[in-house]
Amino acid sequence: MMPAITDWESDFTAAVAGLQSKGPAPLLRRINIDRLDHDLVTADDLQKLLEAHNQQDNHAVRQLALALADWDFEDEPAWDAPASPTDPRTQQRRQRAYELLQLPAEAAARLDEIAPVATMRTTVISTKWEPWYTEKRRDQWALYWPDYRDYLLEKQGWPAESVAALDQATTNVVQRISDPTSDHQYQSKGLVVGYVQSGKTANFTGVIAKAIDAGYRLVIVMTGTIELLRSQTQRRLDRELVGRENLTRSLVDGEAAAEFDYATDEDWLADAFIRHGEHFIAKGFPGIERLTLLNDDYKRLKQGLTSLKVHLSDPSKPFYDPANLKSADVRLVVVKKNAAVLRKLAQDLKPLKNVLGDIPALIIDDESDLASINTKNPEKSKDRTAINAAITDLLGRLPRAQLIMYTATPFANFFVDPDDAGDIFPKNFIIALDRPPNYMGVQDFHDTSWDSDAAKTDPATSNEAAYIRRVGPPPEADKPEQHAQREAEVKLALDSFVLAGAIKVFREKAGAGSYRHHTMMVHEAVRNDKQSEIANLVRQVWKDNHYGEASSLSRLRELWESDYRRVCAARADGYPVPGSFDQLIEPIGEATTRIKQDGDPVLIVNSDAAVQQHQQALDFDRNRVWRILIGGAKLSRGFTVEGLTVSFYTRKALQGDTLMQAGRWFGFRQGYRDLVRLFIRRDPDLDPRRVDLYEAFEGLMRDEVAFRDRLRDYEGFQDDGTPTLEPWQVPPIVSQHLPYLRPAGRSKMFNAVVNTMGDSGKLKDYLGLPPRKDSNAKKANYESMLPVLAAAKEDKAFTSTRAKPEEPIRQFKAKVGIIAATGFVKILGSLEWHEDFKKVIEPVERFYRQLVEEGRLNDIAVIWPLPTTASLLTLPGLGESPVITRGRRPDPRIDFSGSDPKHRDALERIAGKATPSPDAVADKLRDPQGRRATLLISVAADVASAGESKCTPGDLGASPDPGDLAVFLSLAAPATATPHGRSVIEWTVKRSGSVGEAAVPAAPK
Repeated sequence: MMPAITDWESDFTAAVAGLQSKGPAPLLRRINIDRLDHDLVTADDLQKLLEAHNQQDNHAVRQLALALADWDFEDEPAWDAPASPTDPRTQQRRQRAYELLQLPAEAAARLDEIAPVATMRTTVISTKWEPWYTEKRRDQWALYWPDYRDYLLEKQGWPAESVAALDQATTNVVQRISDPTSDHQYQSKGLVVGYVQSGKTANFTGVIAKAIDAGYRLVIVMTGTIELLRSQTQRRLDRELVGRENLTRSLVDGEAAAEFDYATDEDWLADAFIRHGEHFIAKGFPGIERLTLLNDDYKRLKQGLTSLKVHLSDPSKPFYDPANLKSADVRLVVVKKNAAVLRKLAQDLKPLKNVLGDIPALIIDDESDLASINTKNPEKSKDRTAINAAITDLLGRLPRAQLIMYTATPFANFFVDPDDAGDIFPKNFIIALDRPPNYMGVQDFHDTSWDSDAAKTDPATSNEAAYIRRVGPPPEADKPEQHAQREAEVKLALDSFVLAGAIKVFREKAGAGSYRHHTMMVHEAVRNDKQSEIANLVRQVWKDNHYGEASSLSRLRELWESDYRRVCAARADGYPVPGSFDQLIEPIGEATTRIKQDGDPVLIVNSDAAVQQHQQALDFDRNRVWRILIGGAKLSRGFTVEGLTVSFYTRKALQGDTLMQAGRWFGFRQGYRDLVRLFIRRDPDLDPRRVDLYEAFEGLMRDEVAFRDRLRDYEGFQDDGTPTLEPWQVPPIVSQHLPYLRPAGRSKMFNAVVNTMGDSGKLKDYLGLPPRKDSNAKKANYESMLPVLAAAKEDKAFTSTRAKPEEPIRQFKAKVGIIAATGFVKILGSLEWHEDFKKVIEPVERFYRQLVEEGRLNDIAVIWPLPTTASLLTLPGLGESPVITRGRRPDPRIDFSGSDPKHRDALERIAGKATPSPDAVADKLRDPQGRRATLLISVAADVASAGESKCTPGDLGASPDPGDLAVFLSLAAPATATPHGRSVIEWTVKRSGSVGEAAVPAAPK
C-alpha cells in the first residue's frame, strides 16, 4: 500500500536537499532513514509519484529534477568515477547519477521524460581571476538568490534545467567581479550575450541577487532609452527580487499606502510578488531601498546624503568590511540611459566622495550596445558622447564599481577600443548564454537545410511554411493597386489574430492554461504621423471585416482549413486542438469581445502626447491586453510585448543590430507556439529596389551562429590556469553574411576594419596590380607566380558561358593544373599590389588562409586560357606561352579591365557551383569533398616605358622582361566556403596604439 503523499513527501524533499550539494547516493535509503515508525517508501511508491506528477506541478519532484540538472552541469564532480569520468550535460553523466541514486530502470526512464538531461552550455572567455566566490562564501549570507531561485521554480514554473543553467551562468559572472570585502580596489568590466527576448533580465536579476548576498550594496541598473522599458524593468526587479517585505517597509501611514505604486497591481493583490519572510532583516540580512519607483525615474534627492549615506555598524572598520556589509541596506536605482538622469545620480554621489571608494557597487548596463558606446571618433574629437561620458564618470566616482553589460546584439561592443581605459570594452570577461528551452528565436522561423523542395510546403517540417506569411512593400501614394494589396494583407493578418485568439480561448475552456495577454504588433514606420495613418487603416479593415457576423465566419473557416488546422496538427506540442471549426465559433465571439473591449482594437505606442491622452495606456502589469499594437522604436529594443502572437513587420533597416532588436516575435510562446504568424516584407524577386526582410533575418541568424561558434573556439584555460585567450585578444568574430546589412551603425564602427572577405563559388577579379612604371614589383609578382603558371600544363577544352540563351554553346581552350592550397596562399600573401588596393586584397588573403587552416580548402585548379587573339612568346622559366592585351582603366581607377565573362561558368562549376551550361570537363575537375577552388590566370603586356598608351604583346619583343608583364588573378572559392554562396565579411577593430591594424596581428604570410 502506497503511503499518502503528505506522509512521506517531506522526507523525499529533505533527502534530495541533503544530497544536492554532496552528490547522488541511494535515494530510498535516505528517504526511509527516519521512517522506522511509518510505512517504508518503496520503489513502487516512488514510481507512482513520478507517474502522477512532473517537475512543474509537484514540489518534491521539482526538487529532484533540479538536483539532477545541477549534477548534469557539474564539472569533474568528486562523486563521479575517477577511472571512467563522465562529461557534463551527457546521458552518460545522468546515467551515473541514476546508478548512484540506485533508481530502478522504470524510475530513470520516467525522469528522462519529465526532467531531460540538461544541455544548456555557457561559453566563457575570461582573464584569470581570484577565486573568491567559493561555495562557502555563496552559502554564508545567502538570502536573495535562494529566494529568487525558488520563486522561479515555484511561482513562475521554470523547468529545472533552466534554473540550474541560470545558477551556473550567474555564478560564472559573479565569480569574475571583485570580492566586495577585499582591501584591494578593483574594477572589472564584462559582457553577457544573450538572445533577443530570451531571459537576459532573469540573468541579471540572478546576478544582482548573488551580488547582494556576497556584499554589494549599491546597485545601478541602466535600461534602454525609453521610460516604457525602464518601468518594465523596475517592476520585474520589484516583483522578483526586492519583494513584498522591502516594498512595504516605508508604508507607515494611510497616505503612503494609498500612493504605493503597486496598490492596484493584479500581481500584488494576488500575492504574486516574491516574499523573503517577515523577519529577514531581524536575522541580519540586508534590506533593499528603492531610489526609483515604478513610474518615477531617478530624481535629485532632496536629502541625497541621507538617502545614500552609509551606516557603519563597526566605525573602526571600513564599510566594505564584513562586519559592516552584512546587514547594511542595499540601494537600488533603475534608470534610463539618459545623460541628464545619470548626471543627477552622479551629483548626489558627489558629497559622499570620501566614502565612495568603500562602497561595493554593481552597475548593470542592459542593451549595452545602445547609447552606452562612444560613437565619436577619438581621431576627430576628444569629447565623448553624453551617455558614454556619464557612464565613465560614474565608473570614475565609484572605484569599487563593477560594470556588467548585457545585450543580444553585441557587435558594436566588439568595436570598442580595448586600449581606451576609460571606455566600456569588456576587458575581463565575455559570457555567451545558450538558447533556453521553449525559446523561439530567429532559427525557429527559418529553414537551414533541406532534403527536397517539397518539404518547404509542409508545416510539420518547414518553419517557413508554419510561421511566415509574405507581404509587399509599403504602398506608394499614387498607386491604388498597392493600397488594395496592403488592405488585403492587413485583412489576412487581422483574421489570423482573431482566429489565434479564439484558439487560445478554446484552450482556456479546455483547462490548458490561461492567456492574460494576446497581442498583434504592426511595425512599419518610425514617424508618429505614419503610425497614425497605419492605425486608421487597421481600424478601417477591422470594421470592414465584420467580426461577429456570418460573413466573417466563412472567411475564418477557410483560414482555419488552409492554415491553422494544418499547423496546429503539426506543432501544438500537446495543447488542445479543435476537432472542427464549429468548436471555434463561440471562442471567436469571446476573442473578438476581448480585443475590442474598450471599443478600439488598436493601441498606438509612441511619444505622441495627443494620441496617448485619448487611449488606454499600454500596461501589461495592471491590465489584460488583447490589442493590436502599432508603433516603432517603443516596440523594440528590450521591451517585452506580452502575448505577442501575430507580427506585421515591413520596416527596412540597414544595420544588423537595429533589425535584430526589432524582432519582438522572438521569445517564449508557451501554449501558443503553433499560433504564431509573422507577416514580413518580401518584395518581388525582379523588383529593382527589392527588400527581403526574411532573407535579412536569415543573414543575421548566420552572423549570430558564426559569432557564437567563434567564441566557443577561443574559450577555455590552459593547464596552468591562464586563459586560452583574454577578451581583448579574441580574433575577429563579427561576421556580415549580407553585403547590404552592416553589423551596426556607422557611428559605432569608426574603430572597425574588414578582416576577412570572401565569396563561395563566384569568380572574382583581383586586378589592382602595381603601377605600370613599377617594374620591380611586377617582376617580383611574375617570379612569385612562376610555379603556378608552370603547373598549368595539360590542355583542356571547356564550355564557354553564353551571354544569351539563344546563343550557341562554344568552347574555349586552356592549360590546366592542380596546386596545393597551402603553397598558393603563401604566394598570394607575397604578391605586390597597388597601394590603394591593399585594403581590398588583404581581407581576401586572410579569407583563403582561414579556409586552408580550417581544412576547408585543399587545392586550387589553375586555368590559363589560350585565346585565339593571344601572342605566343617565350616567357622566362616557362617557354612559349600566351600573352594577351588587357587595358588599364583610366584614373582614378587603379585596376585593369575585367576577365573575359565566357570563362566564368567553367571555373565556377569546378568550384562546385551549379551553372546553366553542362560541362563534362569541368565536372571531372570538381572535388567530391567540395574543397577545391579555381584560379583564372593570364599574362598581359604592360611595358613600363609605355606611359599611358595601350600595350600589346608586339611591344615586348621575342623574350619579354618580367618587369613588363602583368599577371592577372581571378579566384572562385569552393561553393561550400560560405553559407548559400553569399559574400561573408568579418570585421575586427583597430587599436589606438596601432591605428589601422587588427586587434590580433595577422598570421605570418
